[in-house]
Amino acid sequence: MAEINGYECVTADKLERAINGSIGDGGKLQGGVGEEASDNEKLAQYDKLGGLILKGKYKVKMGSFYDFEKGQPKEHPEVILVLKDLEGNVVEIPEGKPLPLEVQAAESIKEKKKIKKLKVVEAKEVDEDDI
Repeated sequence: MAEINGYECVTADKLERAINGSIGDGGKLQGGVGEEASDNEKLAQYDKLGGLILKGKYKVKMGSFYDFEKGQPKEHPEVILVLKDLEGNVVEIPEGKPLPLEVQAAESIKEKKKIKKLKVVEAKEVDEDDI
């Protein structure tokens, strides 16, 4: 994973193609925005390629940096975070807006489950060592 402007680009090969392009006719690199491109240009090209972008632990909605209708990077990215509520419904929240209570509750439950799993794994490791 690589970080650009506080966003994690999860798929390394897509980021490589977004920046440097891909091999085309004659074995030459084609496309890509180049190493000197701005961070927003790199994120837009990565977004265009469908690369997974994370902001912290949250997914960023595809099209937050690239305008697919106009076929160009957005001048002012509109970052939308994709989360789930208590019932598992997808909720889209603009970056910087407070999370709805349903989403906060779902996040809290998710964390508690993660902690329980860790405790179970730790307990199993201790039992194996005692044998």
